Amino acid sequence: MKYFCIILLLVTSTVSYSQSDELGIFLGASYYTGDLNPDKHFSQNTNPAAGLIYRRTSRGYRYAYRLHAMYGKVEAYDHQSDNAFLDNRNLNFSSEIFEVGAIWEVNFKKYELGNTRTRAISPFLFLGVSYFHFNPKAYYQNEWLELQPLGTEGQNTTVNSSDYYSLNQFAVPFGIGLKMNISKQIGLAFEYGVRKTFTDYLDDVSKKYVDPGVLAEESGSLTVDLADRSYNQIGDRNIGVNRGISELSDWYYFAGVSVTFILYRPDECKAMRY
Repeated sequence: MKYFCIILLLVTSTVSYSQSDELGIFLGASYYTGDLNPDKHFSQNTNPAAGLIYRRTSRGYRYAYRLHAMYGKVEAYDHQSDNAFLDNRNLNFSSEIFEVGAIWEVNFKKYELGNTRTRAISPFLFLGVSYFHFNPKAYYQNEWLELQPLGTEGQNTTVNSSDYYSLNQFAVPFGIGLKMNISKQIGLAFEYGVRKTFTDYLDDVSKKYVDPGVLAEESGSLTVDLADRSYNQIGDRNIGVNRGISELSDWYYFAGVSVTFILYRPDECKAMRY
């Protein structure tokens, strides 16, 4: 959290030289790729997403600085996969995502919110840093159960000395979009944003199956039930068999449109000097 605050201070100090302020809302969709969904984008498990945006555009109209708060939901189900390994593994998860971020936007063309003539539309790229909270749950016996406290891969037991993974993580948001003015006070921005995370536990799946006997004794029978739900096991009760792919981190995505309104515009004569 300390590093995120430092970044926010850098951003706000930079934008003190900026041209205009905007405030708006984001509406769109969210989804994830990871161990339970390796490669499908905008699948049937895409969910609604929403957020708040504060943006300042630089005097040269080529750059903008944005702070945002976003909410989305990600989920996946092995039984929906056409991959035989995933279908047999039979895991599922769902998690809400709460994100705050600081973003730097680069406009391909000069863009000024409210200028419907000369700086009315521009594609843009963006890059930043975000801090997010997640909490994966599994659907089991008609209810959603939190997975992290159970330690489904043997966390904090004699077969896995690792601590429980943190539910608060950093990510690197980046993506592409298109800004346009629809009036002298209102602008739209369509964007597709990727979040590179540094955790493989967004879905609670990463490494190998561990001894269910140890799990039962040290973590409880519920952990055993949710750790291995496979239809067919390999060898000695799947012990040591890959449960996920630990070399690859999980990703999540926000795509949608933001509607922003002008909060402040400088004196036009002063603006013409830049």
